[in-house]
Amino acid sequence: MTTIATGPDDAPLERAPEGGSAELALVGLLAAAVETAGFATAAATVIPHALPAALLLHLAVCGGLAVWVRSRLRRGLDLRLAGLMLVTTPVLGPLGPLFTLAAAALHALFRRYATGFQDWYLSLFPESEVEPARELYELIVSGRETSHLAAGESFTDVMSVGSPQQKQAVIALVARHFRPAFTPALKAGLADADPSVRVQAATATARVEHEFNERWLALDHAARSHPDDAGTVAALARHLDDYAFCGLLDANREAEIREKALAGYRHGLGLAADDDDLRHDLGRLLLRCGLPAEAAERLEPLAGRTADPRILFWYAESLFRLGRYADLRALAERRADLLGEAAALPDSLRDVFALWRTGRPAAVQPAMPGPAMSEGK
Repeated sequence: MTTIATGPDDAPLERAPEGGSAELALVGLLAAAVETAGFATAAATVIPHALPAALLLHLAVCGGLAVWVRSRLRRGLDLRLAGLMLVTTPVLGPLGPLFTLAAAALHALFRRYATGFQDWYLSLFPESEVEPARELYELIVSGRETSHLAAGESFTDVMSVGSPQQKQAVIALVARHFRPAFTPALKAGLADADPSVRVQAATATARVEHEFNERWLALDHAARSHPDDAGTVAALARHLDDYAFCGLLDANREAEIREKALAGYRHGLGLAADDDDLRHDLGRLLLRCGLPAEAAERLEPLAGRTADPRILFWYAESLFRLGRYADLRALAERRADLLGEAAALPDSLRDVFALWRTGRPAAVQPAMPGPAMSEGK
């Protein structure tokens, strides 16, 4: 969480001035009185050289205020209202000190019950949430959101029909536990009719992007420092892959980052050719980038030995996109341990692989559910 400096010169506005309030009032009244006398002198027609005398008096007041503000700086006193008086008096004359004193009085009045900016910002993303909100998050991310009445709707549904307080709770949770699946909730918040929800959603989006970029800089520095370390290169590529997949970027920026991720995956695989996880990540990204031929080439060495069914899913999709239906049918038969009837397949893929195992002609084979497999990483 970003912090706000609290030194004497840049203290948050909601904090009380650290001494010097009486001095501020005294100087303000004195400056207003002298400026008023100067204006009265300038308006008098019976006094010789009245206008030059009034001008000199005005310059003397402005110079005195500058010396006084510098003195407060040296003593470590609050400079906000003193600086306001210094910049308004040359332009407004006696109104400058008077308006400054009015601002000081209003500040003393309203700061008693006003919420400071730092407290307000921290309240958008508190360190801990009330139990119902925490329960909502836990149930949704675990896929059990329909098991309890309080969590009967997804984040996106809450953003559509929930109260402003519910929407703010969802946005806070999304920002603290961001996953690409939560992007529609953030976008719904950005288009919400409630200004407070829009502001919080925009702040959450900026926070997520800031965290992605900060992590990117750290990983990029590590990869540049150790260009031959497959681990650091792969970590950078995976982070860029996640960033491109988050759904918060425009199309051009997303394509640019995916190209960087592809280059990182290829470089990492060149350094660690036996890293099956890295090969799987590269094959998946190649398919997303519309390069099924290279994806099949990268994933094929794993098809016979992998114990991870996800690799076979992506390899099967690459075969389908290339029109290699015979190889796809042979894969379903050869890896029946992971793609057979007894395998723990997702419901969206179980019937598909069952049809491919029947050996039906390719002309009537069902299409591979590519979009379904592309939902997750």
